[in-house]
Amino acid sequence: MKTKPTTRTLMFLSALLVLALLAGCAGPAPEATPLPTRTPLPTFTPTVPASQPPAADPNAGAQAQPEPAQNTGEQPAPPPVEGQPTDAPTTPPEAEAPTATPAPTAPPAIAELTTNDVVNVRGGPGTNYGLVGSAEIGIKFKVTGKSPDGAWWQIDYNGQPGWIFGQLVTATGAESVAIAANIPAAPTAAPAPPATNTPAPAPPPADAATATPAPAQPAPDNNNYPFTLGTTEKCAPNPGLTYFNGVVRDNNNNLMNAVCIHLGFFGPRTTKCSGCDGVGDGNWGFSPFGGKPAPRGTAVEIYVVACPPNLPLGGQNDGFTDAQLVPQSPKWTRTINDSEQCTGITFYKK
Repeated sequence: MKTKPTTRTLMFLSALLVLALLAGCAGPAPEATPLPTRTPLPTFTPTVPASQPPAADPNAGAQAQPEPAQNTGEQPAPPPVEGQPTDAPTTPPEAEAPTATPAPTAPPAIAELTTNDVVNVRGGPGTNYGLVGSAEIGIKFKVTGKSPDGAWWQIDYNGQPGWIFGQLVTATGAESVAIAANIPAAPTAAPAPPATNTPAPAPPPADAATATPAPAQPAPDNNNYPFTLGTTEKCAPNPGLTYFNGVVRDNNNNLMNAVCIHLGFFGPRTTKCSGCDGVGDGNWGFSPFGGKPAPRGTAVEIYVVACPPNLPLGGQNDGFTDAQLVPQSPKWTRTINDSEQCTGITFYKK
């Protein structure tokens, strides 16, 4: 059973309360004593030997990853060049100057010549070489070389080398033409046949079974002419070219120059002077069909005539008078059925 506090007790408690209030008003309360700080325990750190590299932090790679760069439209800087400071400003390389295109070189001029007259084409640079053909006026040939003295031109004559006397042609683009490397050796001169008015028999063909028989010719009439006609000619098939050549000799069998020979077919055609066109003493020659075969059935006649005045070098082609066409010798005649070459046609001075 609870007892009620007595009056005495209450009075005692009231007195304590009064004392406490008086003590609070007497002055500032003393400072509070700080709590002691807790000292941390020491942590053990292992010592790494100097010869070993420090251990890599597994989290360092993750922490060192840079944030992805935002796309700002700018080009990334090129990597630094070895030996160049990384903080040096990067400058773009200078643009290379455009290479100048060289001007096209003009092709060298083609060396060629044009015949100024009917000319003979020989096998070498001299009149002592045999004939390989002839060419009419105005024919062009490619120049392939020249003689050491520059007097003769080597040409491409139907696919083979030929030689033409330089004074009878006009050459263009031939200033730098070199001396020909394939000049044949000069032939040895054959002894001249003895003088005779008796026609020598014609040599038999090389192959009588296959040779084309020559058309029959009338016997030459050597009377009443200042010149006679020999029968020393040789005719052989030549499908690529029809031509004729021969010589003129005096009564001592010496070669004669300045004797005019006329060639006619389908009428008067050409007069040439023996030894006057660079073909050699006493020699003459015709290639009257432009360096081509003669038309089938062409009748040809060759004979000595009186030389017209002012005969140009190599001959003339027109302007003949009847007096200039009067024969001074018998006529050598032949009908060309198949292209051929006839050489050695000889006229003799009585």
